[in-house]
Amino acid sequence: MKATPQSEQQLLAYCEDIAGHSLAELADIANIPVPKDLRKNKGWVGQLIEWHLGATAGSKPEQDFKHLGIELK
Repeated sequence: MKATPQSEQQLLAYCEDIAGHSLAELADIANIPVPKDLRKNKGWVGQLIEWHLGATAGSKPEQDFKHLGIELK
């Protein structure tokens, strides 16, 4: 997992780093297996993106980047 971004600019840089990559490529980078059926693994894509962006909230009822006041959607 990337370090938690300390600024909006750093978060934007993380977003730009993953832009243009397929989910399979991002999973390979993160060493996370791709599920065979995403209908049974609905949260997998979100967890993969959170991993790459350094989000820390997980399934907690709080903003993904609470210290920045940003929620990932």
